[in-house]
Amino acid sequence: MSPRSALPLRLEYVLLGLIRRQPIHGYELLRIWNQPHAIGKVWTVKPGLLYAALEKLEQRGYLESELVSGEASPTRKEYRITPAGEQVFITWMQTPVSAARDFRQDFLAKLYFSADVDRVVLSELFDRQINFCQRWLTSLQQQLLEGNKFEQQVFTFRIRQVQCILKWLWEVYSEIQTV
Repeated sequence: MSPRSALPLRLEYVLLGLIRRQPIHGYELLRIWNQPHAIGKVWTVKPGLLYAALEKLEQRGYLESELVSGEASPTRKEYRITPAGEQVFITWMQTPVSAARDFRQDFLAKLYFSADVDRVVLSELFDRQINFCQRWLTSLQQQLLEGNKFEQQVFTFRIRQVQCILKWLWEVYSEIQTV
């Protein structure tokens, strides 16, 4: 199985989140994605990758589509999320990010959709992410005690990274709870 056939990846989750807002066609998805205040702040997507992901999501039953003709535009394929796609998206929204290198894209993508999900889903995400990071921090602190000089430097870096993530999580969580 090729890596691209594994599903879903960040791109697919973000597409599910965008399509869940309203039925939409690929070109409009690309336009929304690349708006200055949108998910494009976290990362960009190329049209070919976006359309391949849409096709894959449809093949997996997470999206369905229909051809829609426009008055001033050619016939376009309009996508809607399916109940299976909705479940995959909500599960992703509740799942903590498990690696610091993925945090910038994965968690910020989830934060982008925070206003679109029930407060319970958002609370579960933050609770699980904070809990995961606290366990992660404890594990790193234990490894710090066991390592050689270089390993101690690496673990110190990782510890500080997780401490910063935790501090930021608490700040954002507090903001969200007061809104």
